[in-house]
Amino acid sequence: MGDVRAQAAGLTELFGVGEPRGMREAARGAMGAVWRLETGAAARSGSDGSSIGTAGVFAAKELFWFEGDLASVRREVAFRTACADAGVRSPMPLASISGEYVVQHEGVWWRLYEWVEGEVPDHSEVDVTTWLAEQMAVIQSLDWQGGAAAPVPFYHRVDADWLVLTEAAKRAQVEWTEALERVLPLLSELTSLVNSVPVGEQVWCHRDLKNTNVLRPRDTPSTVAEGNWLVDWDNVGPLAPERELGALLMKHLDKPDNLLRIVDAYRAAGGPAKIDTPAGFATGVAIHLNFLHGQANAAMDTDLAEAHRQYAAQQITGLITSLPTPETLKKAAEAIQQ
Repeated sequence: MGDVRAQAAGLTELFGVGEPRGMREAARGAMGAVWRLETGAAARSGSDGSSIGTAGVFAAKELFWFEGDLASVRREVAFRTACADAGVRSPMPLASISGEYVVQHEGVWWRLYEWVEGEVPDHSEVDVTTWLAEQMAVIQSLDWQGGAAAPVPFYHRVDADWLVLTEAAKRAQVEWTEALERVLPLLSELTSLVNSVPVGEQVWCHRDLKNTNVLRPRDTPSTVAEGNWLVDWDNVGPLAPERELGALLMKHLDKPDNLLRIVDAYRAAGGPAKIDTPAGFATGVAIHLNFLHGQANAAMDTDLAEAHRQYAAQQITGLITSLPTPETLKKAAEAIQQ
């Protein structure tokens, strides 16, 4: 990324948020890192006169793989605003002084958001997933018409050659080679399942609803949802409602009681989707398989920055060991129908 102080100075100038006082990395994922940027800016006020965010503190998101599509970001911001107007709480993205929501400084692409204090819940916390199901129902029910609805292959198909990947892993002598080789039959079976399912009728969705994209107020009981914030709207776009619901359920496939709680909350909030076969989990499986394939290749790519390779390598074993079986998907679909 280069010099942190230089990036902080550039960001504060480009977004017009006062003088920089410090910037430190707060979190990172496969697609970007979030930095806490502190400045001398005053707190902003909402339409009701209340304070928005924390005075002089912003979330600066460093985008690792952004390709400069500013129009898609503008659509995302418009969609997120429509969802916020419908009651889905999320940090507000800030426009730069040029009016765009993404800027480039010294070769790095950045976005800026109001800073929200909170903790990231674990994937296993069913109360958080239940809250997400309610937000999903609200978002899907908007039937937002602000963008084209072309299917995105990442959510619908898996075109990986798993045998070729395994042979590459053997040549690279990576530690997860044997684990990958053991699940080759399962990878083939899951790939066939994903590729056999029709795209379905799409509506605009968040497309990345998971517990780790929630910020919960610190020292708040997990059962209290009023203060939750939904973050990471970068992947919004068209998807069939049942596909998004199935993806949300992936961390609870072997817990029938959790599945029922989540689905009941979704339906009570007006969610339109229904899952009655393993096909309902096709997008959740596609995301899992495509992410595994991408991270495995990234871990072996000597042209990538070392930080990206290390991050990818840390994901792979967990992705392999958490692969669902077709039988697990079948039982999960049956549990929802009880």
